[in-house]
This record gives sequence, structure tokens and C-alpha cells, in this order.
Amino acid sequence: MLTLSHPHLFLLPPLGGGKPLEEALVLFRERLSKDPFLSLVEWEEVLLGGKGTLSIGVEAVRKLQSWLTLAVPDRRWRVVLFWQAQLLTRQAANALLKVVEEPPEKTLFLFLSTRLEALPATLRSRCVVWRFPPLSAQQLQALAGQPPSAPLLTMAEGRYSRLKRLLAPEQEPYVQALRDWLRGLFRLEDPSRLRAAIETLLTAPRLPELLLMGISLVRAHPELSLAQKTWTIEALLHLADELEAHLNPPLLLWEATLRLQARLRESHPTLEGLLHEAVF
Repeated sequence: MLTLSHPHLFLLPPLGGGKPLEEALVLFRERLSKDPFLSLVEWEEVLLGGKGTLSIGVEAVRKLQSWLTLAVPDRRWRVVLFWQAQLLTRQAANALLKVVEEPPEKTLFLFLSTRLEALPATLRSRCVVWRFPPLSAQQLQALAGQPPSAPLLTMAEGRYSRLKRLLAPEQEPYVQALRDWLRGLFRLEDPSRLRAAIETLLTAPRLPELLLMGISLVRAHPELSLAQKTWTIEALLHLADELEAHLNPPLLLWEATLRLQARLRESHPTLEGLLHEAVF
């Protein structure tokens, strides 16, 4: 079980790129046994090199159904673990309904997901939901082995896998550029710093993900009004979606910057000095 290779354990991670389940499981067992906090982004990079989409498809579910028909010696328990179950395709989820509703004897299904609402209601209704709270700042610090800064803890949102990525040395310039860009949205002075921040952000390997992590900084800021937070969060969500579509990143980022600056300053003409370094 420590190596996730027990014959009574069936793992179903998301797949992609035409990789067969057996080949992917070799990589998955190796990574997950070494790092229980393996993130979906890291798994995507391991399996697909960061290029492509992942899903748990109907072919994997059919292999599971074949496995469940095998005889079990000594009437032992079997465990089926769906990792990142929110990536089940609709066809795969439909194929699972009957076996989850009437499971074989001594068979336990675990659907591990970061987005419960993404699982079909028909599947959720057949399960008991256990909610795991985000890790505390103290737990994150203990896992990291170092005291992360307040902005990094805020951006991690209780997730060690996210904090681990933020603490990587290669991420430091991009995180700093994000903070400079957010500060620049609310300030009239030093346009060169804002320009430098945008130029650095445009080189970030996963800019949409970084922008989405910036939402937590906006949401947690004690001095921004609800309207300011709403406008900024909406702009970040919209910008991340457009960047995911691989449109013109420089144009999108500059347009979003100028548009949001104009809206924020129109309603609040004296915002200079409002934001604290401890948050942004």
C-alpha cells in the first residue's frame, strides 16, 4: 500500500495524450507515493509535459468494471480511488452509476476531488461527502520547513501543493511581478514599474494560473471596498479565461490593465498609498 501497488487497490488518475492506463499508473504511483500533495498541474507536466488536457474517460471505467469481476481471495476488501474525480467525463460517470449504487461486496469507492460541484449530481447522490478543510498557516509552515511570507500564505489558500509551487526559486520573479502589477492598478505613480511587471508576467509559464492565485490577494485585502474587489476579481477571471484561449497575451494584459485602472480611479480618485506591501 505504501507504494500504491497493492493488488486490491485500483487507481484511476486522469489521463491524456493517448497514454494507456497501465503506463500512466507506473508514473502516477511513483510520484504520488513520493509526494502525497501532488497537484493536478504537476501531474499534467509529468504525463503530458504541460501540453494537453486530462480526463478520466469511459475506457478506464470499463477496465475498472472488468477488474471488479475478478474473484477476491479470503473475501478481502477492495478499494477504488478516483484521483481528481472532477475530471470524470460525462460518459464515464454515467457508466459508473450502477456499480456505485450497487457495489460488489466489500468494495469501497473513493472519489477524491477539489471541486465537488463538478461531479454529476447523480454520482454525488450515491456518495457520503467528507470535507477536508484547508491547511492552517502553521501546518503550511511546518510542511514547507520555512516561514513563507504573508502574501504567499494568502495565495496558497491552505493548499500545500500550491505553496510548494510558489516557493520554487524560479517562481519568485513572477510572484513579485504579480504583486507589483496589482499595486500598479491602484496607483498613479511609477508607470515604469508597472510596465516592468507586465513584461515579466508575459514570460510566466502559467500566467492564467498565476492570475487566479492573485484573486486571493485581492479578496483578503482589508482596505479595498467590496466594489473594488468585485471589479478586480471579475477582471482577473475574464483575463485568465482569455489567456487560456491563447489569444494575444500582451494586448489582453495591457487592455485589462488600462480598463481596470480607469474604472477604479473613476470611482476612487485618491487611492495613492492605499495598499500595504504586507498584502500585495
